Amino acid sequence: MEKVAVGKCDSYDIETLKNFFHDGFREVGFTAVHQKVLLKPNLLSGKSPEQAVTTRPEFVRAISELLLDSSCDVYIGDSPGYESTEKVLLKSGIMKVAKDCGLKILSFNKKITKKYQGISPYREFILGEEPGDFETIINLPKLKTHVMMGLTLGVKNTFGFIHALDKAKWHLRAGTDKMIFASILIDIHNIVKPSITIVDGIIGMDGDGPGSGRVRNMGLVALSKNAFVLDRYIEQLAGIPFPLPITSKAKEHHMVPDCETINVGLPVSFVDDFQMPGTMDTNWNLPDMARKVLKNVFIKKPKLKKGLCKGCGVCTHVCPAGAISINEKAVLFDYKKCIRCYCCHEMCPEEAIRV
Repeated sequence: MEKVAVGKCDSYDIETLKNFFHDGFREVGFTAVHQKVLLKPNLLSGKSPEQAVTTRPEFVRAISELLLDSSCDVYIGDSPGYESTEKVLLKSGIMKVAKDCGLKILSFNKKITKKYQGISPYREFILGEEPGDFETIINLPKLKTHVMMGLTLGVKNTFGFIHALDKAKWHLRAGTDKMIFASILIDIHNIVKPSITIVDGIIGMDGDGPGSGRVRNMGLVALSKNAFVLDRYIEQLAGIPFPLPITSKAKEHHMVPDCETINVGLPVSFVDDFQMPGTMDTNWNLPDMARKVLKNVFIKKPKLKKGLCKGCGVCTHVCPAGAISINEKAVLFDYKKCIRCYCCHEMCPEEAIRV
């Protein structure tokens, strides 16, 4: 039986976190000594730690110090949505941790072809880094909502192994079918095979995340060697009445075994008014034919918030369907092309796009 270690944690105090990780590792049976280790945080975009968009620097520092005490060779990397890895590390506060701890930085800009026969229709995946180069991969997602997939947790976080410019291609292949995209994310996760996943849910995000939702004090840290059971546990803790697309597809293929939950420290008391994205009300679980017919009527569209757009053009670059253009007066959306992936909302640095 898989194990999930979970506890209430209201602060990013380094020693408190180190004690939690130490005890949690023991409970789930995880060790890393004299190993080459890769830390994979959530580096979605260059936002300050208080905005709850990226994994907190204190989280990275605590785990790094434990690994260095165990004589590990520690690397850190991710591929952000449109900015450089170094820029996001700097804005998120993690660059200082990397320099203080002597972590080696990876930008995930290689072209590593992996042949894999999983559950998606695709058999070839190009990663920005070779997972097999590391004896241990530690997955460090941020607990956030996601306007397309519901939540960003352990399985979704490994999508960062895909280079920024290639992420849009996978969105385009999946189109409006969330279950296809979920199967793609699951295959990528199973190729990466992180050794352990640790969710930073002390300060997280609900509402229309993952880049501009509502910052919440959630007081949660949870870890497991199995990201599928960890994701499902957090969905249930948040009171979501049905499995979200990734968990639903994983359960369909028997990837979500039973688990034992172990309290580390104080029992968790999750927020009682957790808000899912508004897109999930109308864009989840529609039959294929109904989704096609009702797409332009009921499924929420990305729209511009007046007065916030600075015309930077990020939305045009990240839109996989080429559905956005900019003229001298406005940002224009072609809803006939739009596949409702909401990448424009996710990556807008000015939070100028709503759904």
